[in-house]
Amino acid sequence: MLRKLCALALIAALAACTPPTATAPDAPVEAASIGNLAIVDAPAPGARITSPVTITGTAPGNWYFENQFPVRLLDAQGAVIAEGPATPRVNWTDPGDKQFDATLAFSVATDTPATLVLEEDMPGEGNEPRQVRIDVVLAAE
Repeated sequence: MLRKLCALALIAALAACTPPTATAPDAPVEAASIGNLAIVDAPAPGARITSPVTITGTAPGNWYFENQFPVRLLDAQGAVIAEGPATPRVNWTDPGDKQFDATLAFSVATDTPATLVLEEDMPGEGNEPRQVRIDVVLAAE
């Protein structure tokens, strides 16, 4: 019994003295998952945007279905002003988060408060689609 305890103590001491494994400076680093919601890089919340507006950001891979997910501009009453697809910059079937781009054209007579809505496509039976909503101002032409 004493031999087993000494052996375990020796193993524990050696493990504590082992230096951590270093990663080579040029080794690729895996990006952390962004979570369940898309992240919009542009436009910023509250931005005054002109037509056409380009929306960029990163979305989880499971937001895409057949290489896209829907993006809409809604007025204050919830009516659709413009809509179109966001598409990934890489193959949508590749694992992981993907950067996306979308372009929406609109026409308003006066500066108009609006909400940019990005929505997960095909959320699964019985599930509500996840959404990201950003308030913006549509600039009159």
